[in-house]
Amino acid sequence: MLKLPMQPFFLRAKTISDAWFQLIYNIFDSSYTQEIQHGSFEKEQYRLQYPGMAVFIEHPAEDMIPQIPPALGIPSPTTQEYIEDYFVSYLMHPELAENETYTYASRIHHPMPNGGTQFERVMKLLKETPLTNQAVIEIGSPDDLDVCIGNDGKLDPPCLRLLDFKVVPQGGDMFLTVTAYFRSWDLWAGFPTNLGGIQLMKKLAAEEAGLKDGPMYAYSAGGHIYGYQEDIARIRTMRDKGK
Repeated sequence: MLKLPMQPFFLRAKTISDAWFQLIYNIFDSSYTQEIQHGSFEKEQYRLQYPGMAVFIEHPAEDMIPQIPPALGIPSPTTQEYIEDYFVSYLMHPELAENETYTYASRIHHPMPNGGTQFERVMKLLKETPLTNQAVIEIGSPDDLDVCIGNDGKLDPPCLRLLDFKVVPQGGDMFLTVTAYFRSWDLWAGFPTNLGGIQLMKKLAAEEAGLKDGPMYAYSAGGHIYGYQEDIARIRTMRDKGK
Protein backbone atom coordinates (compact mmCIF):
# COMPACT_ATOMS: atom_id res chain seq x y z
CA MET A 1 0.00 0.00 0.00
CA LEU A 2 1.26 3.47 -0.83
CA LYS A 3 2.25 5.51 2.20
CA LEU A 4 2.02 8.74 0.24
CA PRO A 5 -1.07 10.78 1.32
CA MET A 6 -2.70 11.10 -2.08
CA GLN A 7 -5.99 12.58 -0.91
CA PRO A 8 -6.39 16.37 -0.99
CA PHE A 9 -6.79 18.31 2.23
CA PHE A 10 -10.13 20.11 2.62
CA LEU A 11 -10.46 23.03 5.00
CA ARG A 12 -13.28 25.31 6.10
CA ALA A 13 -12.15 28.38 8.02
CA LYS A 14 -13.69 31.51 9.43
CA THR A 15 -10.83 33.88 8.53
CA ILE A 16 -7.52 33.98 6.67
CA SER A 17 -5.66 33.75 9.99
CA ASP A 18 -7.73 30.71 10.97
CA ALA A 19 -7.07 29.03 7.61
CA TRP A 20 -3.33 29.73 7.89
CA PHE A 21 -3.07 28.11 11.32
CA GLN A 22 -5.09 25.06 10.33
CA LEU A 23 -2.96 24.51 7.22
CA ILE A 24 0.31 24.82 9.15
CA TYR A 25 -0.95 22.59 11.98
CA ASN A 26 -2.16 19.81 9.69
CA ILE A 27 0.68 19.83 7.17
CA PHE A 28 2.79 17.50 9.33
CA ASP A 29 0.13 14.78 9.06
CA SER A 30 -1.10 15.35 5.51
CA SER A 31 2.01 16.18 3.46
CA TYR A 32 4.83 14.43 1.68
CA THR A 33 8.47 15.48 1.49
CA GLN A 34 9.43 16.89 -1.88
CA GLU A 35 13.09 17.33 -2.71
CA ILE A 36 13.29 20.52 -4.77
CA GLN A 37 14.66 19.68 -8.21
CA HIS A 38 13.54 22.84 -10.00
CA GLY A 39 12.49 26.34 -8.94
CA SER A 40 13.06 28.25 -5.70
CA PHE A 41 15.81 26.73 -3.51
CA GLU A 42 16.46 23.94 -6.01
CA LYS A 43 18.95 21.39 -4.71
CA GLU A 44 19.15 23.41 -1.45
CA GLN A 45 15.89 22.80 0.39
CA TYR A 46 12.95 20.43 0.67
CA ARG A 47 9.24 21.09 0.93
CA LEU A 48 6.58 19.55 3.13
CA GLN A 49 3.77 19.70 0.58
CA TYR A 50 0.08 18.89 0.47
CA PRO A 51 -0.73 16.69 -2.55
CA GLY A 52 -3.74 18.94 -3.02
CA MET A 53 -5.65 21.44 -0.89
CA ALA A 54 -9.01 23.19 -1.07
CA VAL A 55 -9.81 26.05 1.29
CA PHE A 56 -13.08 27.86 1.97
CA ILE A 57 -12.85 31.09 3.99
CA GLU A 58 -16.15 32.43 5.22
CA HIS A 59 -15.08 35.92 6.37
CA PRO A 60 -11.82 36.80 4.57
CA ALA A 61 -12.11 40.52 5.40
CA GLU A 62 -11.74 39.79 9.12
CA ASP A 63 -8.59 38.81 11.00
CA MET A 64 -6.11 38.52 8.13
CA ILE A 65 -2.94 38.57 10.27
CA PRO A 66 -1.79 35.23 11.75
CA GLN A 67 -1.66 35.39 15.52
CA ILE A 68 1.68 34.50 17.11
CA PRO A 69 1.82 34.32 20.93
CA PRO A 70 4.52 36.81 22.05
CA ALA A 71 6.16 34.22 24.29
CA LEU A 72 7.16 32.17 21.24
CA GLY A 73 9.43 34.94 19.95
CA ILE A 74 8.39 34.37 16.32
CA PRO A 75 7.38 37.30 14.11
CA SER A 76 4.07 37.12 12.28
CA PRO A 77 4.58 36.22 8.62
CA THR A 78 2.80 39.42 7.55
CA THR A 79 1.33 42.71 8.75
CA GLN A 80 -1.66 44.80 7.73
CA GLU A 81 0.70 47.39 6.27
CA TYR A 82 2.50 44.74 4.21
CA ILE A 83 -0.79 43.34 2.89
CA GLU A 84 -1.96 46.80 1.87
CA ASP A 85 1.36 47.52 0.14
CA TYR A 86 1.19 44.13 -1.63
CA PHE A 87 -2.32 44.97 -2.85
CA VAL A 88 -1.29 48.37 -4.20
CA SER A 89 2.16 47.53 -5.53
CA TYR A 90 1.85 43.93 -6.72
CA LEU A 91 -1.81 43.52 -7.61
CA MET A 92 -2.90 46.98 -8.80
CA HIS A 93 0.26 48.72 -10.14
CA PRO A 94 1.11 47.17 -13.53
CA GLU A 95 4.35 49.01 -14.34
CA LEU A 96 7.40 46.77 -14.29
CA ALA A 97 10.62 47.65 -12.53
CA GLU A 98 13.96 47.25 -14.27
CA ASN A 99 14.73 43.57 -14.99
CA GLU A 100 11.20 42.43 -14.05
CA THR A 101 9.60 40.17 -16.67
CA TYR A 102 6.18 40.27 -15.02
CA THR A 103 4.25 40.97 -11.84
CA TYR A 104 0.79 39.72 -11.00
CA ALA A 105 -0.44 43.26 -11.64
CA SER A 106 1.09 43.36 -15.12
CA ARG A 107 -1.05 40.33 -15.98
CA ILE A 108 -4.17 41.42 -14.07
CA HIS A 109 -4.13 44.80 -15.82
CA HIS A 110 -2.90 43.52 -19.17
CA PRO A 111 -4.36 45.53 -22.11
CA MET A 112 -6.93 43.56 -24.12
CA PRO A 113 -7.10 43.52 -27.96
CA ASN A 114 -10.58 45.09 -27.97
CA GLY A 115 -9.84 47.71 -25.35
CA GLY A 116 -9.59 47.88 -21.58
CA THR A 117 -7.55 45.68 -19.30
CA GLN A 118 -8.39 42.24 -17.94
CA PHE A 119 -9.46 43.82 -14.66
CA GLU A 120 -11.58 46.48 -16.37
CA ARG A 121 -13.29 43.91 -18.58
CA VAL A 122 -14.09 41.68 -15.59
CA MET A 123 -15.46 44.69 -13.72
CA LYS A 124 -17.70 45.46 -16.71
CA LEU A 125 -19.00 41.89 -16.73
CA LEU A 126 -19.75 42.00 -13.00
CA LYS A 127 -21.59 45.28 -13.32
CA GLU A 128 -23.64 44.43 -16.42
CA THR A 129 -24.13 40.66 -16.08
CA PRO A 130 -23.22 39.69 -12.50
CA LEU A 131 -24.52 36.12 -12.88
CA THR A 132 -21.74 35.20 -15.32
CA ASN A 133 -19.16 32.42 -15.38
CA GLN A 134 -16.77 34.47 -17.52
CA ALA A 135 -15.36 36.93 -14.96
CA VAL A 136 -11.96 35.24 -14.88
CA ILE A 137 -8.54 36.92 -14.79
CA GLU A 138 -5.71 34.81 -16.19
CA ILE A 139 -2.31 35.41 -14.61
CA GLY A 140 -0.67 32.36 -16.16
CA SER A 141 0.27 32.25 -19.83
CA PRO A 142 1.55 29.45 -22.11
CA ASP A 143 4.64 31.57 -22.81
CA ASP A 144 5.67 31.53 -19.14
CA LEU A 145 7.78 28.41 -19.61
CA ASP A 146 10.08 30.45 -21.88
CA VAL A 147 9.85 34.09 -20.84
CA CYS A 148 9.56 34.18 -17.03
CA ILE A 149 13.21 34.29 -16.05
CA GLY A 150 14.04 35.68 -12.61
CA ASN A 151 16.96 37.88 -11.63
CA ASP A 152 18.92 34.73 -10.76
CA GLY A 153 18.61 33.59 -14.38
CA LYS A 154 16.29 30.70 -13.50
CA LEU A 155 12.77 30.00 -14.69
CA ASP A 156 10.23 31.63 -12.36
CA PRO A 157 6.67 31.45 -13.77
CA PRO A 158 3.82 32.95 -11.71
CA CYS A 159 2.67 30.94 -8.72
CA LEU A 160 -0.79 32.52 -8.88
CA ARG A 161 -2.41 31.29 -12.10
CA LEU A 162 -5.98 32.62 -12.10
CA LEU A 163 -8.62 34.59 -10.20
CA ASP A 164 -12.22 33.59 -10.83
CA PHE A 165 -14.85 36.09 -9.65
CA LYS A 166 -18.33 34.69 -9.13
CA VAL A 167 -21.56 36.28 -7.88
CA VAL A 168 -23.75 34.06 -5.72
CA PRO A 169 -27.31 35.20 -4.89
CA GLN A 170 -28.37 34.50 -1.33
CA GLY A 171 -31.16 35.88 0.86
CA GLY A 172 -32.03 38.59 -1.63
CA ASP A 173 -28.43 39.87 -1.85
CA MET A 174 -25.71 39.31 -4.43
CA PHE A 175 -22.40 38.23 -2.93
CA LEU A 176 -19.11 38.48 -4.83
CA THR A 177 -16.76 35.56 -4.25
CA VAL A 178 -13.29 34.90 -5.63
CA THR A 179 -11.48 31.65 -6.33
CA ALA A 180 -7.68 31.68 -6.50
CA TYR A 181 -5.49 28.87 -7.86
CA PHE A 182 -1.76 28.70 -7.06
CA ARG A 183 0.48 26.19 -8.83
CA SER A 184 2.96 26.47 -5.93
CA TRP A 185 2.33 28.24 -2.64
CA ASP A 186 4.50 29.09 0.35
CA LEU A 187 1.92 28.60 3.09
CA TRP A 188 3.98 30.04 5.94
CA ALA A 189 5.00 33.38 4.43
CA GLY A 190 2.96 33.74 1.24
CA PHE A 191 -0.54 32.49 2.08
CA PRO A 192 -1.74 35.30 4.40
CA THR A 193 -0.26 38.12 2.33
CA ASN A 194 -1.48 36.71 -0.99
CA LEU A 195 -5.03 36.14 0.22
CA GLY A 196 -5.09 39.39 2.16
CA GLY A 197 -4.21 41.31 -1.01
CA ILE A 198 -6.70 39.33 -3.10
CA GLN A 199 -9.39 40.04 -0.50
CA LEU A 200 -8.71 43.78 -0.82
CA MET A 201 -9.09 43.44 -4.58
CA LYS A 202 -12.37 41.54 -4.17
CA LYS A 203 -13.66 44.19 -1.76
CA LEU A 204 -12.81 46.93 -4.27
CA ALA A 205 -14.52 45.00 -7.09
CA ALA A 206 -17.62 44.41 -4.96
CA GLU A 207 -17.91 48.08 -4.07
CA GLU A 208 -17.51 49.22 -7.67
CA ALA A 209 -20.01 46.65 -8.98
CA GLY A 210 -22.59 47.32 -6.25
CA LEU A 211 -22.28 43.82 -4.78
CA LYS A 212 -21.91 42.41 -1.28
CA ASP A 213 -18.43 41.24 -0.29
CA GLY A 214 -18.57 37.45 0.02
CA PRO A 215 -16.37 34.48 0.92
CA MET A 216 -13.21 33.19 -0.72
CA TYR A 217 -12.07 29.88 -2.16
CA ALA A 218 -8.44 28.87 -2.70
CA TYR A 219 -6.91 25.79 -4.32
CA SER A 220 -3.41 24.49 -4.86
CA ALA A 221 -1.65 21.27 -5.78
CA GLY A 222 1.60 22.72 -4.46
CA GLY A 223 0.83 24.22 -1.04
CA HIS A 224 3.92 23.78 1.14
CA ILE A 225 6.31 24.95 3.79
CA TYR A 226 10.06 24.88 3.17
CA GLY A 227 12.49 22.87 5.23
CA TYR A 228 13.95 26.00 6.81
CA GLN A 229 10.45 26.90 8.03
CA GLU A 230 9.71 23.54 9.64
CA ASP A 231 11.16 24.31 13.06
CA ILE A 232 9.30 27.61 13.50
CA ALA A 233 6.11 26.02 12.15
CA ARG A 234 6.41 23.27 14.76
CA ILE A 235 7.07 25.84 17.49
CA ARG A 236 3.99 27.84 16.49
CA THR A 237 1.72 24.80 16.34
CA MET A 238 3.40 22.98 19.25
CA ARG A 239 3.88 19.95 16.99
CA ASP A 240 7.08 18.18 17.99
CA LYS A 241 8.58 15.74 15.54
CA GLY A 242 6.96 12.37 15.96
CA LYS A 243 3.67 13.85 17.16
